[in-house]
Amino acid sequence: MKHFTIYGLAITALLFSSFYISRANDEPVKLVPILKIDTDLDKRTEVKPSLIPGAGNGLFAKVKIKEGEVIGHLGGRLRTAEDYPAGNHYIASIPECAWEETAPYRYLDSKEFGGNVRRINFAPSKVNGRDTGFQNAAIRQLCDYPYFIFVAIKDIEPDKEIWASYGPYYDYTRFMYEPAVRDFFCNLVKLDCAETYSYEH
Repeated sequence: MKHFTIYGLAITALLFSSFYISRANDEPVKLVPILKIDTDLDKRTEVKPSLIPGAGNGLFAKVKIKEGEVIGHLGGRLRTAEDYPAGNHYIASIPECAWEETAPYRYLDSKEFGGNVRRINFAPSKVNGRDTGFQNAAIRQLCDYPYFIFVAIKDIEPDKEIWASYGPYYDYTRFMYEPAVRDFFCNLVKLDCAETYSYEH
């Protein structure tokens, strides 16, 4: 970040921090840049097993979250184009309008240090052409810190699982065509998908 002014460097120190990562296989400890987030927002949600078969953990509201409220910030490890981890499904592209502020970093790897919202699972907006109404959250990309937030797009009651779309570039196919996952979502919208099944993100 050598091109930043002194003021810009001060801002950067507030936005980013560094953590040492140690691995179980005795690899050397490595210092990595981490995007700071508002961890107080995580107090309004909890991570526990998802209702979706095979999805692992999901995110649930602990309190009522009103439409338009910020659910949480997406944090994680900052990565350059040269450091892009292929095959990692937790990668988000930092919007181009923020590149000057985040330089040299272009991506956010939320697999570690991502905050609670990294556990939000996908649910389809349509199944067999029928609107599902499943999604109650949406990701928003910002030109300024914190760059990624999840916002409630409808009121979310306590104990309700939070579901969203990951956008058009995510590969949903393998998971969404698992029979248990297909049947779970089809049953929720009271559809028989045995012969015909399609979904939209």
